[in-house]
Amino acid sequence: LFWLVAYILLIYRDFKDLSYGMPVVALCGNLAWELIFGLGIESGCAASWSSCPHAVIQERNFIWMIFDHIILYTVLKFGRRYFTGFLNKYFTPIVLGGTVFAFLLIWATVQEFYIPNRWGVVVDGQTPAYLPLTLQGGSYYTGFVLNIIMSILFVFMIYRRDNVDGQSVYVALSKWLGTVAAFGFMLADDIGSRVVYVLYAAIFVFDLFYTWQVYRKCREQGINPWRRA
Repeated sequence: LFWLVAYILLIYRDFKDLSYGMPVVALCGNLAWELIFGLGIESGCAASWSSCPHAVIQERNFIWMIFDHIILYTVLKFGRRYFTGFLNKYFTPIVLGGTVFAFLLIWATVQEFYIPNRWGVVVDGQTPAYLPLTLQGGSYYTGFVLNIIMSILFVFMIYRRDNVDGQSVYVALSKWLGTVAAFGFMLADDIGSRVVYVLYAAIFVFDLFYTWQVYRKCREQGINPWRRA
């Protein structure tokens, strides 16, 4: 829900500022992830979570995907002016091509990678030492990798632009709170791993730092950060 709020606030800010607020590379990966898990190409449920509501999880991802398409529109409509040369001339095919590449990379990763079966999940009457990401944690591993990429790029974006176009403290806080909630959810259902824990710690720090930078930049521009939705 916090991530959905972040999407809505981001879209509002984008049209208000005639800009875009989600880093382009992050958008490509995010949209690709939501196409894979929102359309049910891969399951968003872990095999160790026997009571996982598959339909609800997929519907949630599908809703995120719809809002990400609106963000894609804002990127294509307002993003070209932030780039020069080759990137400016071929901006639209680069963004769409990047999304296709991200889709193929995430899908291939889920197909080929395995993780230790510390949950003792039984597959075809046996308990394998390792589980493929298609069964266990594919959405979590790839999702948190995308999350850390996004968190780092948000910081780079505000430094590169040196303004708060398309951004607000509330967007930053909603993203941070969404990640905190997701991590708590994984702890409660014991579907996390050491890799995800390390990624989460980094995301936690970068998101707080980004929130502070948005707040600081608002003050520099004479904007009340708490009145800028």
